[in-house]
Amino acid sequence: MRLTLRSQLSIAVVFLLLIPVASAHGANSFSFIMRNGSLQPESAEVVQNDTLIFYNVVDYERSLELDKDEDGVMDYQCTASGFNSTTTDDECRLWLDPNNWTAGEYELDIISNGSLWKTLSFTLIEDVHNESGPPSGYSFGEVDGTQNQDEEGGFSSNVFLLLGALAILGVGIIARRGK
Repeated sequence: MRLTLRSQLSIAVVFLLLIPVASAHGANSFSFIMRNGSLQPESAEVVQNDTLIFYNVVDYERSLELDKDEDGVMDYQCTASGFNSTTTDDECRLWLDPNNWTAGEYELDIISNGSLWKTLSFTLIEDVHNESGPPSGYSFGEVDGTQNQDEEGGFSSNVFLLLGALAILGVGIIARRGK
C-alpha cells in the first residue's frame, strides 16, 4: 500500500502533535568591562544560572563586593588584578546558582584604590521553564505492579493509546478518500 504525499504529511502532523515539547536555555555569560572612568554596561538584567564576568582593563587592582541579603556579611568578594593578557587574574566571575540566588534586585560595589568606585545594579530574573511534559503524578514504568491513574480515575496510558489509534484511523480514512 503506497501512501500519497497528503497522507504522509497527515501522519507527520499527528506525530508532531503527540510529541511532548520542552524548552530550555543554557547558562549564559554576561560581561562587564571596568575601564578607567566607566563600567560598561552600568546595569543588567540576567537570569539565574548565568555567570557575570568582570574584566579589569586598567593597570591597578579592583575589588568587587556584594552583600546579597544585606546582613552586613559579604556574600561575594573578588579581587581583579591589574590588566594582564596572559592570565585570568584580571577577571572576576560570579555564578548566579539558582540554589543560592533568588530573583530580585542586587547591587555590587566595585572598590578601587580603597574607596567605592562604581556600583553595579542588576536584576536577577527567575529561570522558568515551561514544559508540556507528563501529567502530575506520572512516574516512569510501573511502581508496585500498578499503573498511575490521572484525576478522572482512568489510566492515562489508555487515553494516549486511544488517541493514537483514532489518529491513525483518521489518516487512513483521509488516505482512502483522496484516491
